[in-house]
Amino acid sequence: MSLVTVPGKIRLYGGHAILIMTEGNLHQAVCITDDAMPAGEGDIMQGLLQCLQVYEGIADRKFSDGELAYDGRVWITSSDLTPH
Repeated sequence: MSLVTVPGKIRLYGGHAILIMTEGNLHQAVCITDDAMPAGEGDIMQGLLQCLQVYEGIADRKFSDGELAYDGRVWITSSDLTPH
């Protein structure tokens, strides 16, 4: 199984987003920083939904690798979107 976003549990706060993801009975908060948000002229939420599989994949990998921040959340930044 892998982390997937709970329907209706995406919130925009300023320039960043918070998603609640689930895997079975586990719920995990995932933050997407403003520099990792989709670029473009249109609706930010629509752009986020179009990239959702990418964000879910990154969150799942970071969660599986134990890459949780001090606050227990998974944080996705622009460095997670660029190949290393």
